[in-house]
Amino acid sequence: MGWQEFGLVLVLVLGVALVLGQWTALALGSAGMLMLYLARGEMALNTVGSVIWNTANSYVLIAVPMFLLLGEIILRSGVSSHFYRGVAALMGRTPGGLLHANIVACALFSAISGSSVATAAAVGSVAIPEMLKRRYQPKLLFGSLAAGGTLGILIPPSIVMILYGALVEESIVKLFMAGMIPGILMAGLFMVYIALHVLVRRGDVPAEEERVVGAERWRLSLHVLPIVGLFLTVLGSMFFGIATPTEAAVVGALGALALAWGYGGLTWAVFWQALIATTRVTCMVLFIIIGAQILSNALTYTGVSRGVSEWIVGLELSRWMLFLALVVLYLVLGCFVDGVSMIYITLPVLFPVVVQAGFNPIWFGVILTILIELGQITPPVGLNLFTIHGISGGYPFSDVVIGSVPFVLVMLFTILLLCFWPALALWFPATI
Repeated sequence: MGWQEFGLVLVLVLGVALVLGQWTALALGSAGMLMLYLARGEMALNTVGSVIWNTANSYVLIAVPMFLLLGEIILRSGVSSHFYRGVAALMGRTPGGLLHANIVACALFSAISGSSVATAAAVGSVAIPEMLKRRYQPKLLFGSLAAGGTLGILIPPSIVMILYGALVEESIVKLFMAGMIPGILMAGLFMVYIALHVLVRRGDVPAEEERVVGAERWRLSLHVLPIVGLFLTVLGSMFFGIATPTEAAVVGALGALALAWGYGGLTWAVFWQALIATTRVTCMVLFIIIGAQILSNALTYTGVSRGVSEWIVGLELSRWMLFLALVVLYLVLGCFVDGVSMIYITLPVLFPVVVQAGFNPIWFGVILTILIELGQITPPVGLNLFTIHGISGGYPFSDVVIGSVPFVLVMLFTILLLCFWPALALWFPATI
């Protein structure tokens, strides 16, 4: 069989498995094992054990459960509620009021959690009841929270960047540094859109916003400092070479435990729930990675990776036409496949093409992260959409989707800016 036949087998097996609702990890792994068996029989399957061991025995990937645990503890212990109220007290005077607080809170919370869904859930669970009570327009409210949550995988630490760096063997610290300016830029553009929207449609926000003033405002704003301090500790330890990403993640988790204890929210029940949630998500991610690595091994073994790469190069697309094709591909995949699966399905085939086309791997990692963020707020698989809908209090799912559409356009505009000015992502990593 040639690589074309193996590629057809892959498409058919994956397509049928995913349409039937099979687990992504099992679909990827079974497709890879079938291709290995068809290529060399039972002998080829002997490599599966080595793939599983080498994937699971990864020091870098230990950072994933640590950052997840950090976010879960902050969320479940109530620290996030104090944090949001502090941000709201600081941002209440801006045009758009608490809508800006949503974006700032998501940006700051994402800087310690590394998870998009955890960010959306942490901020949304506090913001939605409060803002609906004040009669903010639901669609704009839900859209700001769903989009703000996507900052959780761009502003470091980012679980997606850890997985990307581990797969393509790029510096995770440099990837984190590359995501800083684009993440802040995107948060700023979200806020600009909100301000313009509010100026045009003033009825979407309360005419008389209840504001916290005086000593009470500054008392509430102090609750922002612990989260900012934890963020600076985690990222500073990596940027200054004091700790590896894995060590910094452990420091962050310990810091989250200390904050939860300090606020009086650390109980055995809270700690146990955080551990269970972290274990559940970690196992899901690890099984997807293992399944995808089996498939990646099969793609290399059968020559599909090389064949597809040579075929794409043979099309003689210009550099930016290739980039546009990749953007469209990831936008379509993002509607149906989760971010982790997108990385491990496509990169073994496409990354050599990206490098050969002359794109910087660090820069492309930031672009890919934004494209994965878009998948978080595009139906039917947008996890942030379902997260916000689940805590919306019974509002239609369509309200969350419609409210997110303008933010999708803002994110695409951010990608355009990065294409014109790659230094937005590359300047900071170049300083080390």
